[in-house]
Amino acid sequence: MSEKVAILGGGLAGLSAAWKLAQAGFEVDVLEALPELGGLAASFDRGGFIFDYGPHRFHTKNDDLLAEVRGLMGNELQGRNRKTTVYFMNRYFDYPLTGSNLLRNLPLSVAIPCFFDFLFTWIRGQIAPKIDDSFESWVVNRFGRRLYDIYFGPYTAKVWGNDPTQLSSSWAAQRVAVVDLWDLIKHTLGINTRPPDEFEHSPYLIDFHYPRHGIGTLPQRLADEIRAHGGRIHLNSRAVAVEHADGRARSVLYLHEGELQSLDADYVISSIPVNNLVYSMQPAAPPTILRAADNLKYRAMVFLYIMLDKPRVTDDHWIYFPAKEEVFNRISEIRNFSEDTVPEGQTSLCVEITCDEGDHLWNASNGELFERSVEGLERAGLIRREEVLGYFARRMTHAYPTYDLDFEENLNRLTGYLHNFENLLTIGRQGLFRYFNMDHAMETGLEAAEKIMSGELREKVIRVGEEQVWFG
Repeated sequence: MSEKVAILGGGLAGLSAAWKLAQAGFEVDVLEALPELGGLAASFDRGGFIFDYGPHRFHTKNDDLLAEVRGLMGNELQGRNRKTTVYFMNRYFDYPLTGSNLLRNLPLSVAIPCFFDFLFTWIRGQIAPKIDDSFESWVVNRFGRRLYDIYFGPYTAKVWGNDPTQLSSSWAAQRVAVVDLWDLIKHTLGINTRPPDEFEHSPYLIDFHYPRHGIGTLPQRLADEIRAHGGRIHLNSRAVAVEHADGRARSVLYLHEGELQSLDADYVISSIPVNNLVYSMQPAAPPTILRAADNLKYRAMVFLYIMLDKPRVTDDHWIYFPAKEEVFNRISEIRNFSEDTVPEGQTSLCVEITCDEGDHLWNASNGELFERSVEGLERAGLIRREEVLGYFARRMTHAYPTYDLDFEENLNRLTGYLHNFENLLTIGRQGLFRYFNMDHAMETGLEAAEKIMSGELREKVIRVGEEQVWFG
């Protein structure tokens, strides 16, 4: 008899693991709490418009993974060149921010002090480096106080709803791309140097891939392959308990349409939020572990979708809005990813509003969020109210893991506890509490499958996405 694998979560990580294991002959069951697959990488149709949960782009340094995805997607996958901007101080700036663009667009009274503050900060850092003990100190130690105060600080506080002094410096190391000072100076002076897409950090990578009919086509293709190899996918099926004994997970209990059902399992792979996995362990985890789980936080998101009777808003894939006056922090225009996602002559926007589950933004009516968003979009000169055809919103409770000052200690406690179960693996953004890209999520799933097939279960899937570079 083939060995049984229960996979919690039907996002890209869980589906990637299920794909390879089903191909290898394992008996695979995927449990997904939502009525659709893909997690944040899902797509859905509304009146002829295809929508994603914010902007998605597939890019990877892993040639083998790229070949796998191309083989899976065929002609559905298209090549694109990224274009993104930032709107602040009533101006549009190239993104990632560059010295030359800042100096050209900022008022000289702002640009010149920022540049010399940056230069002084760099020189001081070479002589006497300062300690990085928070997001704020990490950024100030590399860019200077002025750039932090006008951009990095306000945007970070807005997105995370938290004082940047209370966010981990390791978060900054993954989210803020730092280029060499002399490259910055050469770009600023217009001297030829290496092009932006040769920088290490992914914001400088221009090329990416995107499916013609939305990013959700990728998880759907994975699901087709899983089913073709005998795997089973259970939608509207929320895992509520992982029963264990003698250091092994034995079965998974899940709710489907109000009925409690059970799956026996030789292996369990979890891509659900790691604290939810810990809560589900039966017998229950020790109180100290449960407290650590309580202290790991996720940031929620309201996605407001606006359908427009105009051919295009901008040629940007997405635009950041750091100003606190705007309720949203980013917008994306899916037509610029693929023209097959919108009716001819029309376009749409995804407006992202970060919040915490249960706060005033989470509980605000769709109408209130729409009114505030339209006002901001009109101020930025992007749309007119009379162009709006309609709108709606969707909410996600676990959009981003929050890297507060204590997250590493709490996460280490959870991973140490889960490491005790020899046939249990955690993968993906939620399962590893790591904010990384789609390719990293898929790699963690594929590595988990490989470890089960090779018997190397004691070595957990932790390598992917660990390097201290930008994930974005």
